[in-house]
Formats: sequence, C-alpha cells, structure tokens
Amino acid sequence: MHTAAHPDPDHPDQEHHPDEDHVVRLADIGELAAAIPSLLGFHPEGSLIAVTMRGDGLIGPTARIDLAPPSLYSGLVASLVRSLRQTDARIAVLFVVCEQADPRHEDLIRRAFAALTRISVSVWHAIGMPSAEAGVRWRCYLHDDCEGEVPDSSASEFAAAVVQSGLVTFDRREDLVRQLEPPDLNRTIKLADLLDTAIRSDRTTSAEHLAVLRDAIAAATLPTTDEEFVRFGLALSDYRVRDVCLRYALDSKEVPAAERLWLELTRSLPPPERAEAAVLLGVSAYMRGDGAMANIALEEAWSVQPGHSLAGLLYGAISYGVPMEQLRLVLTDAAVDAQIDIDGDRDSPEASDMSP
Repeated sequence: MHTAAHPDPDHPDQEHHPDEDHVVRLADIGELAAAIPSLLGFHPEGSLIAVTMRGDGLIGPTARIDLAPPSLYSGLVASLVRSLRQTDARIAVLFVVCEQADPRHEDLIRRAFAALTRISVSVWHAIGMPSAEAGVRWRCYLHDDCEGEVPDSSASEFAAAVVQSGLVTFDRREDLVRQLEPPDLNRTIKLADLLDTAIRSDRTTSAEHLAVLRDAIAAATLPTTDEEFVRFGLALSDYRVRDVCLRYALDSKEVPAAERLWLELTRSLPPPERAEAAVLLGVSAYMRGDGAMANIALEEAWSVQPGHSLAGLLYGAISYGVPMEQLRLVLTDAAVDAQIDIDGDRDSPEASDMSP
C-alpha cells in the first residue's frame, strides 16, 4: 500500500506496505496523526516520531524514538537523523507524543528541525499531542493557528487497507513484544532436550536442512509437531543455512510466508536456535519497513544469545542509518556466498561415492 500525504504547508515506526499498488490519500495533518498507530504497528507513548515523504508525495519510512530528558536531546536527535539518512525522504512531519505537555519539547523540535534541514529534509509541521487516539487535540509548534483534533481512523480508507492486509495495530509496544513470547513454555523446554539429543546424532547435510525450510516457505506451512520444530531448529543451527535464508527478506512474494515461519520459530524454539529465527524475523521486518518489529526481534536475538554477531551487525546497521540499498547488497552477498558454500559441499570428493 502506498500512502500519499498532502498537508498544505501554507496552512499549518517503519511504514507497513500491505499492497504496493493501492494508493491511500491522507488529506490533512489530522488524518496523518490518526494513521500513526497503523504506520508503527502500535499506539505510541512518550515518543518522537518522524513521518517522512518522498518527492512524489508518497509516505516513506516512519521513525520512532523514545523521548529522553533534555540532557540527552543531542543523542536523541542524532539517532533520528541517522535513521532518516538512509531514506530518500525530502519532507518530514514530526510528532511529539507525550501525555503531559512539556515546554522543553519546543527545544527538542528546534534541534530536530535544524538537524534535518542540514541533511536537506524539509520539516513541514511539528505536532505535539498527548496520544494518537481519536478526539485528542493536537497543535503545531511551527505555525500559528495550526491545530486540530485527531479524527476517528477506524472507518478510514487507510485503516481498512491495513485490516485487509492482515496487519494488526497493537495498543502498546509491549503488546508487540509479547508476540514473541513462547505460547507454551513447557513445550519450549521439551524442545530444548529434544534438540540437544538430535544435534549429537544429526548427519543431515546443509542442503537437506535448507530444503526443509525452502519447502515449508514454498507451501506456506508452519510446524505443528515436536519433530517438525526439531527439524527446523536443526536447520537454523547451521549458520550457512541461516545465511541463505536472508534472501527471503529481499523477495516480496516470499516475505509473508517466510516471516510467519520465522515468527513461529522465534516464539517456540529454545535458545540458541531461537536467536537464529529472531535474526531472520528482524531483518525481514526491517526490509519491508516495520522498524518496530525489527528492533524487537533483534533485541530478542541479542538477549537470548549475547554477542550474536549477525544480530549485532544488523542492529548496528539500523542504528547508524546504513542506506537500505547498501544493506540489501550485504544481505544478497551473504546469501549468495552461503549458497555457494553449500553447493560446494555436494561437489566435494567427500560427498561423492567415487574413488579419487
């Protein structure tokens, strides 16, 4: 879904893309404010948000950062700039969402305005509001007599497009985090024992492990039995197989089925296999524009396996604003190199029944 926003400059969380061919027009700042929970995937609290727009008027990535005390404003603004540098945004609308109005937020807006101007991003509006709920009042820091009320978005075309796509908007970020919690902790503990036993006797080749995941994604099926979860866990424990699976984040047709699988495995597998599924979930979410889920998934990978090299690399790339196309090239190279290594195993003398 493309979203076009055309707030009149004279009248004063990464975006979801359910349908790339569907254009939804947001007529004014109020409608844009009402769309923020759908753009982020949850209702923000205590947040600095930048909704970006490209030169063609289509909404680009939406960045959200937790508000911080004034002593940390410089770092907060720097993080926002790093996030937006990787986009082709030309315009941004800033939102400070905070239950209690704070006059110090004007200083935050001034700093953000100046920093974004330096990277050629024009800030059309900077809105302060207590929440993105229908009926709350908003006002613009930049323009006199620019204020209004957040409309009810439930009946909007944008909300309908989000619902039709199957995406869910959560009340809080914590609700999004809970998506990754094990649905059955006892089963996860059981799977840990089963995986420990299976790893000791596993003789499956990397190509066979990869085929298990490839077939499941092609058929859009999820594991249901302990044996299936063990097979998927074994496959992800092979780092070359995991790296080949990075390619699914780059294929818009395969992303939905692959991401559903990574989410289910993140929820159900024990560490350390859980970390591998979470990394794949994180990179998939990020590449389709869901920064909130990407950060949560990568945080989960790091928490269950501190020092995870790929999770750290990806989290750093997101934090420091590595351009999306550059990240796409890195992921492509990693997937291709891993596939070459796996193919090489099949061509090696050890893999052949023929005598040298």
